[in-house]
Amino acid sequence: MKFKTLIAILLTCTAAGFAQEHLADTLRNGILEEDGKQNPGAAIQQYQAVMTQFDTARQTAATALFRMAECYRKQAKKQPAIAAYQRLLKDFPDQTKLAAQSRSLLATAYSVAPAESQAAVNLNVQTNVENGRESQKQQQALVDNARGRYRNTIVEEMMLDESQLNGLREKAGVDIDTNPAIVALQEKVLHLKRDLAAFDAGMTPPAK
Repeated sequence: MKFKTLIAILLTCTAAGFAQEHLADTLRNGILEEDGKQNPGAAIQQYQAVMTQFDTARQTAATALFRMAECYRKQAKKQPAIAAYQRLLKDFPDQTKLAAQSRSLLATAYSVAPAESQAAVNLNVQTNVENGRESQKQQQALVDNARGRYRNTIVEEMMLDESQLNGLREKAGVDIDTNPAIVALQEKVLHLKRDLAAFDAGMTPPAK
C-alpha cells in the first residue's frame, strides 16, 4: 500500500512538473508573439491559455488540500485537519464549492469558526479605507461649503460698507477726512479686507 502511494505521489509530482513547464512554454510563446512577431492577437490567445491552465492548477491543488484534510479528519487528527481546512479557505477562496465544504466541516465537526481568507481581510480593509475616504470627502465638502458661505458674508459686508462710504463721501464735501461716519466706515472696510486676506491665507483673523 505504501509503495503504491509513493508511486502515485511521484506520478503526481512529475505531472505537476510537466504542467508547470508547459505553462512556462505557453507564456514564452505569448511573449514571442507579442514582442517578436508583433502579433498581439495571437499573444492574447496564448495568455488566455495560461490563465485557463492556472485556474485548473489551482482547482487541482485545492482538491488535493481538501482531500488531505479529509484524511486527517478520518484519522481523528483534529489539529492537522483544522489547519488544512483553514488553509484552503485562506489560500483558495475562489474554489467556492470546496471552500463551502471546508467551512461546513469546520463548524459541524470541530465547532471552529473559519478564519477569514487574506483576500477577504484585504477587501474589508480596502472597503473601510474607501469608506473613510468617502467620509473625509463629505466632511471636507461641508467644511468647504461653510468656508465659502463665510467668505461670501465678508465680501458682501465689505461691498455694502464701501457703497455706503462712497455715498457719504459724495455728500461730505471737504470734510471727508474728519467726518466721523466716514472714518468709522473706512476703518471697518480696512478691517474686513484684512479679515478676508487672512481667511484666504488660511490664517486666523486678528482680534478686533
